[in-house]
Amino acid sequence: MLRFHFGYDEPGKFQSGKRLRPQLLLRTALEEGGRIEEALDAAVAIEILHNYSLVHDDIEDGDELRHGRTTIWKRFGVPHGINTGDALCAISYLTLLHEHSCAPAERVVAMLHVLHEANLHMCEGQGLDIGFETRSIVTMAQYRDMIAGKTGALFSASCELGALAAGCTWERARQYARLGRAYGLAFQIRDDVLGTWGTTDVTGKPSGADIARRKWSFPIVWALGTPPSRDREIVARAYDTNACIAREHVGDVIAALDRLGARAAADAVHDRALDDADALAAEAHVDANASIRNFLALGARRVA
Repeated sequence: MLRFHFGYDEPGKFQSGKRLRPQLLLRTALEEGGRIEEALDAAVAIEILHNYSLVHDDIEDGDELRHGRTTIWKRFGVPHGINTGDALCAISYLTLLHEHSCAPAERVVAMLHVLHEANLHMCEGQGLDIGFETRSIVTMAQYRDMIAGKTGALFSASCELGALAAGCTWERARQYARLGRAYGLAFQIRDDVLGTWGTTDVTGKPSGADIARRKWSFPIVWALGTPPSRDREIVARAYDTNACIAREHVGDVIAALDRLGARAAADAVHDRALDDADALAAEAHVDANASIRNFLALGARRVA
């Protein structure tokens, strides 16, 4: 089942993710004068932990496709999906304890602490996300708390682990953690745009998948915070229920979001989030403009 999840059971080209988190970790390590070899175990660990979250997330959301392929739970059943995710979680931690690791024991312990802490915060964010699905209103502050855990936790850990792998002090690594969390906010807003307006050939999922599942993404939260209008009412009615939104009504909600200007608002907040992250980078004397920022900006702009 692990081979199936990663696409190793099929010949030919397999469309997978962008490996943003391990790449971010490696770039951070290089930024601090570390070597790729010293950071590889941590990079593999963060990617495997991310995949554990994806396997469980697909079950919780009822997603039947990921990157255009059948998800683990849909192919083998929910029990096997849960078990596969648990196995990936264990493998992630064991990767940092690789017998050939060249890192000092104290550094490995610190990195394990970061990985466990990130997992806990990610679960907290996912719990909020699941809880939102039965609510008729979610505030922008609540949305930010949710994505700080669900997405920000692993972006934060990626930067922090990269710094630790390079031999940075705990205080310096925590500076990178704050920077990663800020970039995670920008990334999630862009990913919310993808989940609303992205096409199947780009996302590997049906168009408007987030809306069909009644997900509280940035465009929805923002739209329901606008003054009363006919288009706001269309969105509000669609989300004023505990049930999934019928596929034939998804287009109506997207059209209402377009007329309200939700996509332009998401673009503006995304850009401000990147600027805020840049300010943190400057404060920490990180040359993010030349490496980390541009990398994440490119990774986040998957929808033109």
